[in-house]
Amino acid sequence: MKIKTFRLRKIELRKFDGDLKSWLGWWSQFQKIGRDSSLHSSDKFQYLIQATEPHSELREMISVFPPTGENYAAAVESLRRRYGREGLQLQVYVRELLNLVIFNVTQKEKILLDKLYLKLESHLRALNTLDLYKAKPSMNFYPLVEVYQRKC
Repeated sequence: MKIKTFRLRKIELRKFDGDLKSWLGWWSQFQKIGRDSSLHSSDKFQYLIQATEPHSELREMISVFPPTGENYAAAVESLRRRYGREGLQLQVYVRELLNLVIFNVTQKEKILLDKLYLKLESHLRALNTLDLYKAKPSMNFYPLVEVYQRKC
């Protein structure tokens, strides 16, 4: 019996631009490079640079580290402290949910039900990925207060 093999296209590295809503997908893909023990840290650093948008705040943040193998771990840790904090990510997605609901209540043009459902599901899945149930309850209230203040 012959085993079929498939030739898949190369996966292109996503470029992260600093948008907090893009962090989960980008980090999920990029951390595979960081875990690859066959790559030297200096090569990982080059992949990190290539995986960021040129002229973005994020790229500037990385550029303070000379691109050497010794600095790779420090650059990644700097990114994780800035963009990957679980509490910050939770606030982003709770805020997105609230904005979506408030927009649909306050605007004349409503979001179509099927599109609203998809957006809600997307944000809820992101929150599930972040394990919302482990978060401090106060984390859920910061975006509530912020959205309320903007509307008043």
